[in-house]
Amino acid sequence: MRNTRNSLRFQTWCFFALSIPGAFGFGESQKFLVVSSPATGHVAYLKLPSDGSPATATGQAMKTLISSELVFPQGIAIDDHRGRLFVADPNKTGLVMYSISSNGDTLSVGSPKIVASGVQTRAVAVDALGNAVFSDEPTNRLMRVSAQMINEGKTTPEVLYDGASVSSVKSPGGVASDNYFVYWLNKAGTAQAGTLNRGLQYGTAQSLLNASKGIQMLANNALKCYGVCLAAGHIFYTDEASNLYGINRAATSRHVVTTISSQLQAPRGCVHDGAGTVYVADKSQNAVFYFASNMQMLEPNRPLVKAAELQGAFGLAMFDAGYRSPGLLR
Repeated sequence: MRNTRNSLRFQTWCFFALSIPGAFGFGESQKFLVVSSPATGHVAYLKLPSDGSPATATGQAMKTLISSELVFPQGIAIDDHRGRLFVADPNKTGLVMYSISSNGDTLSVGSPKIVASGVQTRAVAVDALGNAVFSDEPTNRLMRVSAQMINEGKTTPEVLYDGASVSSVKSPGGVASDNYFVYWLNKAGTAQAGTLNRGLQYGTAQSLLNASKGIQMLANNALKCYGVCLAAGHIFYTDEASNLYGINRAATSRHVVTTISSQLQAPRGCVHDGAGTVYVADKSQNAVFYFASNMQMLEPNRPLVKAAELQGAFGLAMFDAGYRSPGLLR
C-alpha cells in the first residue's frame, strides 16, 4: 500500500511539474525576447540571460530577425513546440507565419507563409495546442486557424466571435489564449462591450447564436486598450496612453482592476517569460520594460526597468528554445 501511495504521489508531482513551463528538465532553457516594430517594418530579438534573470538595457543590443517582406508588423506570437512565428501585419491582408529556430545565440526564420487569408489582423496569440487566434478589427471578429488547418494548408479561418451577433466584441484589439479560453481587449470599449473579455475558445460559426452565453466580462475600466498577456494567475493589459493594468485571471467584472504602472508613454504589447517577469513594449519611448510579476496579490505602482531599446517597439513574444512538450497549458 505504501509503495502504491508513493507511486501516486510521484505521478502527481510529475504531472504538476510538466504543467509548468520550463519544468520539463533541470536548469533553464534558453529564451529569446522577440519584438516587432511597425515603424521600421522589422522584427528583432534579444537573447535573455541563461540563468533566467531579466534582460537589461545595458547588455547586448537587439538583433534583426526579419528585415523585409513585412510592412507594418504589430502583434506577434510564437508556438515553441512547432517552431512557428505568427505575425499580424494589417497591410498584408492575411496572418503571416514563419518557421523559427535557434542555433546557439542566433535565431533564424524561414520563408513567410499566409495561414489565414482575407483578414486584416493586428493582434495574434497561439495556445499550447498550436491554434492561432487573432482579431480582425475592421470586421469586428475574433478568428482562429487551428494547428490542423495550418498543417493541411487551409487558409479560410474559423469565426469564434462576431461583433454582428455578440455585443462584447467592439473593434477587438489585443488577444491572448490558453487551451480553453480566448481573451480579448476592445479598442472601442463601451459599458456593454467591456474592456477585457473572456470567451470559450471553441465557439464556432455553427454555435455563434449561443456564443454570448460563454462570454465573461473581466474588466470595464478603459475605452481603448492594446496589449494583453497571461502570467500565471494574473492578466496584464495596456491602454493607449500610459497605463499598465492587472487583474486576477479568475476575475469577474465585480473585481477591482489594479494599475500596475502609469509611467509609460504609449504602452503596447506585453509578454510573460514563463517564470516571474513580464515585458512591456512602449512605442513612444522606443523601448521594452519589465517588472516582477510573480506576486501573489497584485500591487500598484510596480517599478519598471528598461530591458531593451528598439525603435517603435510594439508586439512582444517569447521563444523558448528548449520547450518541446506539446499540449501543456501555459
